[in-house]
Amino acid sequence: MKIKYYGVRGSVPTPGRDTIRYGGNTPCVAVWCGDDLVILDAGTGLRVLGDDLMQTSFGQGKGRAVMLVSHTHWDHIQGFPFFTPAYIKGNLFHLLGVHQINKGLEMAMHHQQQYQNFPVLLSQMPSRITFNAMEEGSVRQMGGIRILTTELNHPGGSFAYRIEYQDKVVVYATDTEHYTNVDLRLLTLVRDADVLIYDCHFTEEEYKNHRGWGHSTPDQGIRLAKEAGAKQLHLFHHNPSHKDPQMDEIVEAAQKEFDGAFAAIEGWEVEI
Repeated sequence: MKIKYYGVRGSVPTPGRDTIRYGGNTPCVAVWCGDDLVILDAGTGLRVLGDDLMQTSFGQGKGRAVMLVSHTHWDHIQGFPFFTPAYIKGNLFHLLGVHQINKGLEMAMHHQQQYQNFPVLLSQMPSRITFNAMEEGSVRQMGGIRILTTELNHPGGSFAYRIEYQDKVVVYATDTEHYTNVDLRLLTLVRDADVLIYDCHFTEEEYKNHRGWGHSTPDQGIRLAKEAGAKQLHLFHHNPSHKDPQMDEIVEAAQKEFDGAFAAIEGWEVEI
Protein backbone atom coordinates (compact mmCIF):
# COMPACT_ATOMS: atom_id res chain seq x y z
CA MET A 1 0.00 0.00 0.00
CA LYS A 2 1.10 3.53 -0.70
CA ILE A 3 -0.50 6.76 0.54
CA LYS A 4 0.07 10.13 -1.10
CA TYR A 5 -1.40 13.35 0.23
CA TYR A 6 -2.75 15.86 -2.28
CA GLY A 7 -4.92 18.01 -0.01
CA VAL A 8 -4.68 18.25 3.79
CA ARG A 9 -6.31 21.57 4.70
CA GLY A 10 -9.82 21.90 6.07
CA SER A 11 -12.77 24.16 5.30
CA VAL A 12 -11.31 26.42 2.62
CA PRO A 13 -8.20 26.43 0.37
CA THR A 14 -5.37 28.47 1.87
CA PRO A 15 -2.71 29.21 -0.76
CA GLY A 16 0.15 31.51 0.15
CA ARG A 17 3.51 31.77 1.80
CA ASP A 18 2.13 31.12 5.31
CA THR A 19 0.94 27.60 4.45
CA ILE A 20 3.45 26.59 1.80
CA ARG A 21 5.23 23.84 3.80
CA TYR A 22 2.16 21.93 4.96
CA GLY A 23 -0.07 22.80 2.02
CA GLY A 24 -3.28 24.69 1.38
CA ASN A 25 -5.42 22.37 -0.77
CA THR A 26 -8.58 20.84 0.71
CA PRO A 27 -8.89 17.09 1.38
CA CYS A 28 -7.76 14.53 -1.15
CA VAL A 29 -5.69 11.41 -0.44
CA ALA A 30 -4.62 8.73 -2.92
CA VAL A 31 -4.23 5.18 -1.60
CA TRP A 32 -2.64 2.73 -4.01
CA CYS A 33 -3.40 -0.91 -3.29
CA GLY A 34 -1.04 -2.58 -5.72
CA ASP A 35 -2.22 -1.28 -9.10
CA ASP A 36 -5.67 -0.31 -7.80
CA LEU A 37 -6.41 3.27 -6.79
CA VAL A 38 -8.69 4.42 -3.97
CA ILE A 39 -9.24 8.18 -3.74
CA LEU A 40 -10.34 9.63 -0.42
CA ASP A 41 -12.41 12.79 -0.93
CA ALA A 42 -12.47 15.23 -3.82
CA GLY A 43 -11.26 18.54 -2.41
CA THR A 44 -9.04 20.92 -4.39
CA GLY A 45 -6.12 18.52 -4.04
CA LEU A 46 -7.93 16.30 -6.54
CA ARG A 47 -6.86 18.63 -9.35
CA VAL A 48 -3.20 17.95 -8.58
CA LEU A 49 -3.82 14.22 -8.33
CA GLY A 50 -5.53 14.40 -11.71
CA ASP A 51 -2.43 15.98 -13.25
CA ASP A 52 -0.33 13.10 -11.91
CA LEU A 53 -2.80 10.50 -13.17
CA MET A 54 -2.70 11.92 -16.68
CA GLN A 55 0.84 10.56 -16.96
CA THR A 56 -0.54 7.02 -16.41
CA SER A 57 -3.23 4.86 -18.01
CA PHE A 58 -5.78 7.54 -17.10
CA GLY A 59 -4.26 9.74 -19.78
CA GLN A 60 -5.16 7.09 -22.38
CA GLY A 61 -8.69 6.57 -21.10
CA LYS A 62 -7.87 3.22 -19.50
CA GLY A 63 -7.95 4.23 -15.84
CA ARG A 64 -10.17 2.86 -13.07
CA ALA A 65 -10.54 4.25 -9.55
CA VAL A 66 -12.81 4.11 -6.53
CA MET A 67 -13.55 7.43 -4.82
CA LEU A 68 -14.75 7.33 -1.21
CA VAL A 69 -16.47 10.60 -0.28
CA SER A 70 -16.70 11.29 3.43
CA HIS A 71 -19.52 13.83 3.04
CA THR A 72 -20.74 16.57 0.73
CA HIS A 73 -19.49 19.72 2.41
CA TRP A 74 -17.94 21.84 -0.29
CA ASP A 75 -14.30 21.48 0.77
CA HIS A 76 -14.59 17.72 0.18
CA ILE A 77 -16.06 17.80 -3.33
CA GLN A 78 -15.01 21.11 -4.89
CA GLY A 79 -12.05 19.65 -6.78
CA PHE A 80 -14.08 17.30 -8.95
CA PRO A 81 -14.96 19.81 -11.71
CA PHE A 82 -11.21 20.33 -12.21
CA PHE A 83 -10.29 16.63 -12.24
CA THR A 84 -8.82 16.18 -15.74
CA PRO A 85 -9.10 12.35 -15.94
CA ALA A 86 -12.88 12.71 -15.63
CA TYR A 87 -12.82 14.47 -19.01
CA ILE A 88 -11.14 11.50 -20.73
CA LYS A 89 -13.49 9.03 -22.39
CA GLY A 90 -12.92 5.45 -21.26
CA ASN A 91 -11.93 6.22 -17.67
CA LEU A 92 -14.21 4.82 -14.98
CA PHE A 93 -14.83 6.30 -11.52
CA HIS A 94 -16.96 4.61 -8.86
CA LEU A 95 -18.04 7.23 -6.31
CA LEU A 96 -19.11 5.68 -3.01
CA GLY A 97 -21.01 7.25 -0.16
CA VAL A 98 -22.89 5.74 2.73
CA HIS A 99 -26.58 5.03 2.15
CA GLN A 100 -27.87 7.94 4.22
CA ILE A 101 -26.09 10.50 2.03
CA ASN A 102 -25.94 8.66 -1.26
CA LYS A 103 -28.71 10.68 -2.94
CA GLY A 104 -27.22 13.79 -1.41
CA LEU A 105 -23.80 12.89 -2.80
CA GLU A 106 -25.02 12.44 -6.37
CA MET A 107 -27.20 15.54 -6.17
CA ALA A 108 -24.40 17.66 -4.70
CA MET A 109 -21.97 16.58 -7.41
CA HIS A 110 -24.49 17.54 -10.09
CA HIS A 111 -25.49 20.80 -8.42
CA GLN A 112 -21.98 22.17 -8.08
CA GLN A 113 -21.65 21.81 -11.87
CA GLN A 114 -24.91 23.51 -12.80
CA TYR A 115 -24.35 26.27 -15.33
CA GLN A 116 -24.65 29.06 -12.77
CA ASN A 117 -21.72 27.48 -10.91
CA PHE A 118 -19.58 25.88 -13.62
CA PRO A 119 -19.60 25.77 -17.45
CA VAL A 120 -19.55 21.94 -17.76
CA LEU A 121 -22.34 19.75 -16.44
CA LEU A 122 -21.38 16.54 -14.65
CA SER A 123 -23.38 14.65 -17.26
CA GLN A 124 -21.19 16.17 -19.98
CA MET A 125 -17.97 14.72 -18.59
CA PRO A 126 -16.89 12.01 -21.07
CA SER A 127 -15.69 9.49 -18.47
CA ARG A 128 -18.06 6.99 -16.89
CA ILE A 129 -19.07 8.04 -13.36
CA THR A 130 -21.16 5.79 -11.13
CA PHE A 131 -22.64 6.36 -7.67
CA ASN A 132 -22.91 3.50 -5.20
CA ALA A 133 -24.39 3.34 -1.71
CA MET A 134 -22.82 1.76 1.34
CA GLU A 135 -24.78 1.00 4.48
CA GLU A 136 -23.06 1.77 7.76
CA GLY A 137 -21.34 -1.34 9.01
CA SER A 138 -21.44 -3.02 5.61
CA VAL A 139 -18.39 -4.45 3.86
CA ARG A 140 -17.52 -3.77 0.23
CA GLN A 141 -15.07 -6.16 -1.45
CA MET A 142 -13.45 -4.75 -4.59
CA GLY A 143 -10.90 -7.21 -5.92
CA GLY A 144 -8.29 -7.57 -3.20
CA ILE A 145 -9.51 -4.43 -1.39
CA ARG A 146 -11.92 -4.58 1.54
CA ILE A 147 -13.74 -1.38 2.57
CA LEU A 148 -15.66 -0.86 5.81
CA THR A 149 -17.34 2.28 7.11
CA THR A 150 -18.97 3.91 10.11
CA GLU A 151 -20.78 7.17 10.78
CA LEU A 152 -18.98 10.09 12.42
CA ASN A 153 -20.11 12.98 14.61
CA HIS A 154 -20.35 15.92 12.21
CA PRO A 155 -23.13 18.40 11.30
CA GLY A 156 -24.97 16.97 8.29
CA GLY A 157 -23.19 13.63 8.66
CA SER A 158 -19.76 12.31 7.73
CA PHE A 159 -18.31 8.85 7.35
CA ALA A 160 -15.03 7.14 8.12
CA TYR A 161 -13.55 4.45 5.88
CA ARG A 162 -11.29 1.51 6.68
CA ILE A 163 -9.30 0.21 3.70
CA GLU A 164 -7.76 -3.25 4.04
CA TYR A 165 -5.35 -4.71 1.52
CA GLN A 166 -2.91 -7.61 1.99
CA ASP A 167 -2.99 -7.37 5.79
CA LYS A 168 -2.39 -3.61 5.72
CA VAL A 169 -4.94 -1.11 7.01
CA VAL A 170 -5.55 2.60 6.48
CA VAL A 171 -8.41 4.37 8.25
CA TYR A 172 -9.66 7.76 7.04
CA ALA A 173 -11.64 9.56 9.74
CA THR A 174 -11.95 13.25 9.05
CA ASP A 175 -14.64 15.76 9.96
CA THR A 176 -15.58 14.21 13.25
CA GLU A 177 -16.02 15.57 16.74
CA HIS A 178 -14.96 13.40 19.66
CA TYR A 179 -17.20 12.54 22.59
CA THR A 180 -16.34 12.53 26.28
CA ASN A 181 -15.48 8.85 25.87
CA VAL A 182 -13.86 7.36 22.78
CA ASP A 183 -16.43 6.65 20.06
CA LEU A 184 -16.82 2.85 20.25
CA ARG A 185 -17.85 2.51 16.60
CA LEU A 186 -14.80 4.44 15.46
CA LEU A 187 -12.59 2.56 17.92
CA THR A 188 -13.68 -0.71 16.31
CA LEU A 189 -13.02 0.64 12.82
CA VAL A 190 -9.52 1.85 13.75
CA ARG A 191 -8.47 -1.28 15.66
CA ASP A 192 -4.85 -2.28 14.80
CA ALA A 193 -4.66 0.08 11.80
CA ASP A 194 -1.26 0.77 10.29
CA VAL A 195 -2.25 4.39 9.64
CA LEU A 196 -5.06 6.48 11.13
CA ILE A 197 -5.75 9.70 9.21
CA TYR A 198 -7.68 11.80 11.73
CA ASP A 199 -9.35 15.20 11.94
CA CYS A 200 -7.12 17.48 14.07
CA HIS A 201 -8.67 20.80 13.06
CA PHE A 202 -8.52 22.48 16.46
CA THR A 203 -6.03 22.70 19.29
CA GLU A 204 -7.44 21.87 22.73
CA GLU A 205 -7.62 25.58 23.55
CA GLU A 206 -9.43 26.41 20.31
CA TYR A 207 -11.86 23.55 20.77
CA LYS A 208 -13.27 25.12 23.94
CA ASN A 209 -14.91 27.80 21.77
CA HIS A 210 -15.92 25.48 18.93
CA ARG A 211 -17.89 22.66 20.51
CA GLY A 212 -20.51 21.39 18.11
CA TRP A 213 -18.59 22.37 14.98
CA GLY A 214 -17.83 18.74 14.14
CA HIS A 215 -14.05 18.71 14.44
CA SER A 216 -11.48 17.23 16.81
CA THR A 217 -7.97 17.78 18.18
CA PRO A 218 -4.54 16.12 18.08
CA ASP A 219 -4.90 15.07 21.73
CA GLN A 220 -8.10 13.20 20.95
CA GLY A 221 -6.51 11.64 17.87
CA ILE A 222 -3.65 10.38 20.04
CA ARG A 223 -6.11 9.01 22.58
CA LEU A 224 -7.97 7.11 19.84
CA ALA A 225 -4.79 5.84 18.19
CA LYS A 226 -3.42 4.51 21.48
CA GLU A 227 -6.64 2.79 22.54
CA ALA A 228 -7.10 1.25 19.10
CA GLY A 229 -3.50 0.12 18.76
CA ALA A 230 -2.87 2.12 15.58
CA LYS A 231 0.77 2.29 14.57
CA GLN A 232 0.72 5.79 13.11
CA LEU A 233 -1.50 8.84 13.50
CA HIS A 234 -1.53 11.35 10.65
CA LEU A 235 -2.89 14.73 11.76
CA PHE A 236 -5.26 15.92 9.03
CA HIS A 237 -7.79 18.62 8.03
CA HIS A 238 -5.51 21.42 9.21
CA ASN A 239 -7.22 24.60 10.33
CA PRO A 240 -7.00 27.29 7.62
CA SER A 241 -5.82 29.73 10.30
CA HIS A 242 -2.88 27.53 11.32
CA LYS A 243 0.24 28.89 9.68
CA ASP A 244 3.35 26.78 9.19
CA PRO A 245 5.11 27.83 12.46
CA GLN A 246 2.01 26.93 14.49
CA MET A 247 1.75 23.63 12.64
CA ASP A 248 5.35 22.92 13.67
CA GLU A 249 4.39 23.47 17.31
CA ILE A 250 1.31 21.24 17.01
CA VAL A 251 3.33 18.40 15.50
CA GLU A 252 6.13 18.72 18.06
CA ALA A 253 3.64 18.56 20.94
CA ALA A 254 1.87 15.54 19.41
CA GLN A 255 5.10 13.61 18.93
CA LYS A 256 5.98 14.06 22.60
CA GLU A 257 2.79 12.18 23.45
CA PHE A 258 2.89 9.58 20.66
CA ASP A 259 5.96 8.61 18.65
CA GLY A 260 3.79 7.61 15.71
CA ALA A 261 2.20 11.04 15.28
CA PHE A 262 2.92 12.96 12.08
CA ALA A 263 1.31 15.82 10.20
CA ALA A 264 -0.13 15.05 6.78
CA ILE A 265 1.74 17.26 4.31
CA GLU A 266 0.88 17.83 0.67
CA GLY A 267 3.08 15.67 -1.54
CA TRP A 268 4.06 13.28 1.29
CA GLU A 269 4.20 9.64 0.23
CA VAL A 270 4.00 6.86 2.80
CA GLU A 271 4.72 3.22 2.04
CA ILE A 272 3.06 0.66 4.27
